[in-house]
Amino acid sequence: MSDGASDPKEEKVWYEANCHCGSVKYKIKLPNLNTHQVNSCNCSICTKNGYMLVYPAPSEVVWHTGYDLLKDYRFGRKKLDHKFCPNCGSSILIDFHNPEKWAVNARMIRDVDMEKLNMRYFDGMHRLEPKYEV
Repeated sequence: MSDGASDPKEEKVWYEANCHCGSVKYKIKLPNLNTHQVNSCNCSICTKNGYMLVYPAPSEVVWHTGYDLLKDYRFGRKKLDHKFCPNCGSSILIDFHNPEKWAVNARMIRDVDMEKLNMRYFDGMHRLEPKYEV
């Protein structure tokens, strides 16, 4: 699976982002979202949480408020932390425990027209393990 990582030569800009209730506020440095690829996956967690993912380094995310409030959810192999706001439930990011990248939900970025994003679709429903079961 392509990780959607940006080309180091691409110029990056800061985008403001927040959860629905505003308890979690941050800014994220990314290539221009009018051209940069955003990942949409049909695996169980991405579908249920509405993830549209971009992949900044943790150092390219600056927290204004609320990082310490985020709650974690793990499933499957229980290796990744899916972080969400405990007040409104907004899915903020997936922590890969990798110092070079996080998967951040582009839906939290302010003033972005989701219909105009350069989407890359990934068939996680059929390609990721373990298979989702309730």
